[in-house]
Amino acid sequence: MATEASKIDIKDLSRDQLSAWLDRRGRRSFRAAQILRWVYRHQIDPFQAMTNLGRPLQSELAAAFTNDRLKVQDETVSADGSHKLLFRLHDDQHVESVLIPEKDHFTLCISSQVGCRQGCRFCLTAAGGWGRDLSAGEIVSQVRDVVQQVNAQGGMPLTNIVFMGMGEPLANYANLVTALAVITDADVGLGFSTRRVTVSTAGLASRLPDLGRDTRVNLAVSLNAADDDTRSRLMPINRRFPLAELMAACRRYPLPPRRKITFEYILLKGVNDSIADAQRLG
Repeated sequence: MATEASKIDIKDLSRDQLSAWLDRRGRRSFRAAQILRWVYRHQIDPFQAMTNLGRPLQSELAAAFTNDRLKVQDETVSADGSHKLLFRLHDDQHVESVLIPEKDHFTLCISSQVGCRQGCRFCLTAAGGWGRDLSAGEIVSQVRDVVQQVNAQGGMPLTNIVFMGMGEPLANYANLVTALAVITDADVGLGFSTRRVTVSTAGLASRLPDLGRDTRVNLAVSLNAADDDTRSRLMPINRRFPLAELMAACRRYPLPPRRKITFEYILLKGVNDSIADAQRLG
């Protein structure tokens, strides 16, 4: 019998990985879809409550996996009604997610890492230093848990997901892509449209071809300056991937029909807000 500490979070597994686990134990691979629907579509936590699996399989799953919720350490509400959730992870690290009310729906801003290595000078996350990558399950859990909360309250639906919280998503690439597959899987996952999921990057240009190949979600680039000197002062990643290289990667990015790349620009007084900056940006 595995101890709780040695068990794997079932949300860390892709559908194919769970199918392979079942196959090694002589179980039919179609059970993976049944299990994941319980986890994501029906929001069921105990394996014993997954009634179409049979008790032997329920026991096998409970012996090998966990299916826990994130712990809400703190929650604050801003004047515009946004809810900032501070989640405590299994190792006592923390990440933030923000539920943002729009006109007729909610948008959820989620994190991909504990802290961040990018060191952007305008970002408070950078001041906290680097912790670790989030697992795929920890990324997905932010969405799964808030979906449950929003659905329980009724009212507006949660329809949009943005990777604009703590961390650089493309620096945690494998776990990002696994999580995106679950978030956008309409059959056994959380069922968000790829048109309503956006990954924001500080400019990790070398990963853009991979993201364009492996997903169909939206891309946002945190730009914040239109010349290399200013951008390098604000965002150290620009020394590794200067603007010409970043823009070339964006031009090659395989956009689906009627999609556009979003460029994010924070105005900093006396730094990047002059008429000349605007002209360079244009």
